[in-house]
Amino acid sequence: MSLKKNFAAIILTSTLLLLVGCNDETLADAKSDESSIESHETAEKDFLYENEAFGIRISQSMEWRLESEKESDNLTVVLNHNKLSAIVSSVSSTNTFEDIKKELLKGADKVSIIAEEDGYLSYKSKLKEPVRTDVYFEEHNDSKNYIIVFMSPSSEYEANQPEIESLLSNINLN
Repeated sequence: MSLKKNFAAIILTSTLLLLVGCNDETLADAKSDESSIESHETAEKDFLYENEAFGIRISQSMEWRLESEKESDNLTVVLNHNKLSAIVSSVSSTNTFEDIKKELLKGADKVSIIAEEDGYLSYKSKLKEPVRTDVYFEEHNDSKNYIIVFMSPSSEYEANQPEIESLLSNINLN
């Protein structure tokens, strides 16, 4: 009889060990699933802005904040960092950079051009407190291109250069 009790105790202990072992695997799987969900959520949070329809992602970058988004035939996204503003806009691929420059300069009134290169324009307003504007042109696809405009007080342009470069490097056009 004691052999049967020992055998029953061994079977019971083995069954408990098996259950505990399976339970640990289930917990490990659950923790793995949770961490994969958290990493996916973290990846989504790494984007300051994303719009799949327009093929654009902007990664988090040096405390930039999303101010607004307007979507119609084209997309306009406004971002801010202290006194520095950025506007990312889609434009029809039929608009050349020359056309865009002419419109911007016409609407800006009195300005002095600082630099003008292929895909880049920089100008400063002739106001009491001048505003520096930098315009970048990015060819995207057969239907859309992008312009990225940075505006800041001219006196703070040099100090804002790292933020401008950081945001430019974090804009991904798909």
